[in-house]
Amino acid sequence: MGIWNSTLVYVGARTLLAGAMIALLLRRRVGAVYAGGQIVSDLSCAAFLLAYVNPAVRDDIGILVIPLLLFVLYWETMRFFENRRAAAMSEAEDSGLRVYGMVWTWGFVLPALLSGAFLMFDLVAPNEWPFPNPKAPFACAPQRLRFGDELTLEMSVPHGSQLAVFTPRRGVIILIPYGAKAFQNVARLTLATDTLRHVFADSGVYALTVSTEGEFSASLMCRVQYTT
Repeated sequence: MGIWNSTLVYVGARTLLAGAMIALLLRRRVGAVYAGGQIVSDLSCAAFLLAYVNPAVRDDIGILVIPLLLFVLYWETMRFFENRRAAAMSEAEDSGLRVYGMVWTWGFVLPALLSGAFLMFDLVAPNEWPFPNPKAPFACAPQRLRFGDELTLEMSVPHGSQLAVFTPRRGVIILIPYGAKAFQNVARLTLATDTLRHVFADSGVYALTVSTEGEFSASLMCRVQYTT
């Protein structure tokens, strides 16, 4: 079982427990605000865990991780102290509440908070933390194209200044030559096949490369299948 599947199982188990707690809160009529806060906290924790192992989810959350993490930290800290006070007021439930509080905090809250902290760190220092499933430095989508489709290039920045296309029959076509410094910080570029007819003229496999001048680092490459 890969780390993505393992995380899904873990998040699923966490969500079931969180749902049971929310149902208990509603049954005790604690109020919609309290139950709503718990729902936001649990959903945020699930998002942190999934984003830690999936680069697409990381991109979707983006800077929202900052307010969400601060809210979860506040909410779960307040809940922790509330549970401690409740346990102190009831000797019969003391051990049960303590065990529940420790299991929930160490097993389900702290991992989510750590995941959120690493996501926040990645905003400050991109690509410095070794996530288990790092984002590909250069990706093309979709993998199969027809005339009139748009090809989207996703690139980690900064990257090389040259963009070239290896065509099936016309050799190499340079779309962006060396020295285009503005291109080095472009994270997403869309190419329209009907606009670049001189490039996408034949059916076959096209290889797109991003490279640096002098090849100080290896060229980045992706391939797509194009049909006229």
